[in-house]
Amino acid sequence: MPVVKAECGRRDRGGEITYTGVDPDGELRNCPDCGCEVAVDPQAGDGGKVIHVEAE
Repeated sequence: MPVVKAECGRRDRGGEITYTGVDPDGELRNCPDCGCEVAVDPQAGDGGKVIHVEAE
């Protein structure tokens, strides 16, 4: 299962977040830094991409 690494720009604390065991097609998870929902896509770009999902 793919691993995707990212940072959360919504909090002041730095550090990389590692999402392990990500479904190869991508999936929704919660950001451990800010608690918001994120879309984790291991196939987007080099090493994958994590995008915060805005609440409607």
